[in-house]
Amino acid sequence: MYNKKKGKILYKVNKYFKKYKYLYFISIYKFNSDLFYKFKKDCFYNNIKLMNVKNTLLKKVLKKRKKTNICKILINNTFIMYSNNINICPIIIKKHKISIDNKTYPILKAAYLNDYTYFGEKHLKSLCLIKSKEETLFNILLYLKNIFSNLIIYYKNYYNSKFLNIIKALKKKSIKNEKNK
Repeated sequence: MYNKKKGKILYKVNKYFKKYKYLYFISIYKFNSDLFYKFKKDCFYNNIKLMNVKNTLLKKVLKKRKKTNICKILINNTFIMYSNNINICPIIIKKHKISIDNKTYPILKAAYLNDYTYFGEKHLKSLCLIKSKEETLFNILLYLKNIFSNLIIYYKNYYNSKFLNIIKALKKKSIKNEKNK
């Protein structure tokens, strides 16, 4: 490979490392063209970048970024999935699971999320269930909104009934006062 081409690939990989928060390293080298097309199409529709880089170039980038623990999984063909959505990649990987030669593909080799590295297929289910900070915050705010709206409704009904009771009492008093005159 020419040095210019290697430089462009290294630049592109570095750019994606900066641009995307979540990285998934997978193996799909047993996919045929039809399966690969469907997988890539799903990645495109979910705003995921899918990239195949030579392991030697990828090792250089990882060493530069001080992520050398991921280098040990760089065997055979490795594809990188870049995303800013924390759990869409594992969901797509799980969706496209297919058995080829008594092994299921795609294989999750590693995932790099929020400075944590997860190795192997055993984490795929848990990675599907992880929620981003934004989703968690949204769920908390939605929960609080429901609590506050219920409180407001309760107090509104409580004070409305109190207010109505006061008005009824005042009406009765005014009716009694008119009768007494």
